[in-house]
Amino acid sequence: MGAVFCAACFSHAACAASPGDGPAQAFAFTHIEAARSGWDATRAPATGWVNVTLPDVWAARWPRFDGVVWYRLSWEQPAAGAGGADASGCAALVDYLNMAGAIYLNGTLLQRDASLVEPLTRAWNTPRYVRLPAPLLHAGKNVLLVRVSGLSAYQPGLGPVAIGDPHALAVAWAHAHMMRYDLQLVSLAVTATLGCFFLSLWLMRPGESAYGWFSAMSLAWWWVALNQVASTPWPFASTHGWERANSVALLVYTASFTMFIVRYSERRLPRIERVLWALVAFGALALAFVPQADIGVARDVSTSAQAVVFFMTCGVFLAFAWRRGRADQRIVAVSVAVFFAAGAHDLLSFLGVLDDNLYYSALTAQLQMISMALMLAWRFVTALRRVERYNDDLNQGIAQARGELSQTLARQHELEIANARLAERVQLAHDLHDGLGGTLVSAIAEHEYANPVLPAGRSLSILKELRDDLRIIVDAASSHELGDEAFAAQIGALRHRLMRLFEQQDIACGWTLEGLDACRLSGAHGLDLMRIVQEALTNVLKHSRATRAQVALRCEGGALSLAIEDDGVGFDAGETAPGGAGMRSMRSRAARLGAAFSIESAPGRTRLMLSLPLGPQG
Repeated sequence: MGAVFCAACFSHAACAASPGDGPAQAFAFTHIEAARSGWDATRAPATGWVNVTLPDVWAARWPRFDGVVWYRLSWEQPAAGAGGADASGCAALVDYLNMAGAIYLNGTLLQRDASLVEPLTRAWNTPRYVRLPAPLLHAGKNVLLVRVSGLSAYQPGLGPVAIGDPHALAVAWAHAHMMRYDLQLVSLAVTATLGCFFLSLWLMRPGESAYGWFSAMSLAWWWVALNQVASTPWPFASTHGWERANSVALLVYTASFTMFIVRYSERRLPRIERVLWALVAFGALALAFVPQADIGVARDVSTSAQAVVFFMTCGVFLAFAWRRGRADQRIVAVSVAVFFAAGAHDLLSFLGVLDDNLYYSALTAQLQMISMALMLAWRFVTALRRVERYNDDLNQGIAQARGELSQTLARQHELEIANARLAERVQLAHDLHDGLGGTLVSAIAEHEYANPVLPAGRSLSILKELRDDLRIIVDAASSHELGDEAFAAQIGALRHRLMRLFEQQDIACGWTLEGLDACRLSGAHGLDLMRIVQEALTNVLKHSRATRAQVALRCEGGALSLAIEDDGVGFDAGETAPGGAGMRSMRSRAARLGAAFSIESAPGRTRLMLSLPLGPQG
């Protein structure tokens, strides 16, 4: 809860002994009196003095009085050499005065704040150490006069004052200054650092809402705790403006604390959260617009409401952490419990139940915030470790998958090699069937129809044709090492051989070749296309009983078209075609070429058609 009560009642650390108590107090005051005057008074009033005790809050004596109260502290100073002032002199230690003031010794000004009228110097939390010059002290009665400028809504008055040994009071002042100012600066630095750090984390990871609420809580508390060290009400024009803003920041802090505890407990309470922020908005508007005369009541109500919310949040979280919390939540619960106890003490002091003006919330708040920040950091590191473990598992899985993929690819490669070898064997079988086989069939046919015997040298010619067919097969097998060549050169030798066979069987065969000089095909594609032509014409010779055949090869419009037609007996194209393996070989070669292939057959007319798209021809 931080400075809930520090902001509400200006928490004061007891740094010097009360008058008459302890070793620092050398002289007891014979009279402590107070009298009030207006803002512009430069001298203490002559009348209206009343006896008071320190510490004093004049709001109880003079309700709703805003202005100046003079405190007159008298004591008897022994003569020098009789226990009075020696060469070291005396000093005065003022624990605090609220809000701003000046100190006089026997009518001489010793110390004064910069502004004694609005906007008042915010000196309420500043311990004052003043050396009392020996020339101003005299034997007998001495008077320390303290002018205090304050506002009734903010507990104006004067704290404990001690007169005594300068060294002892300097030590007490150093301790008081450390508690009230130095430690508060450290607290502000820690709070601002934590708030900005977790704000940056939340901006990078908006889903971690606990980081965002911790940042809001820290930054709101920073503004509240700034009340401890601020010396002016800037950027506001008056003390009232500063206190209104400080009280609103306290509202935001309490609500952010509750939201952080809820999110840190991994819970969501939508209805309660909406009610909480609605109350914050209402309280902020009330504090902003309440008349100055009622600001004290408004702040008391606001502080009490915040205390209720704070204690309820702490109580619920402590019960949750004890029963079902994780280790980190229980560690935070310990600091919350310490802060809970400090807040309870401060609330009782604020309400006057305890006669104590030492407030512990401002000091224990840092313990709570640091423990919360450490546990948030611990959760962050734990999450990072989970991510790292996940990445390690993922890397192991990837390595395993890579190994399995490598094995699969190796097996696939082996299968592809086996399939390639098988395809090569099938293609070789087709080539042997369509090439050497066709030549052998033609040679056999020549021998059958020879009358009475083959002409001289014909047997040698047939062997050369078989050699040429074998050379075509070998060249095509190594065509991946060769460039493209004109298809006209590839088809010429085949045409010559086939024409001689058709002439021997008295079958008229006409050839139409157009645009082939510009048509370039790889050796493998040229061989496939020649084998289709060769197989189709071999089927005409073997099965068609035709008297006429026509072959048309054209290269135009980016495509190569083949049409072979005869006037034979035909066959049923829906049934297994004549030639069996030869017909399957033609279809397989056409598919390998990516060509459209079709056969139409009827008695007296059979037509084979093929269309091969060509790439750009260089």
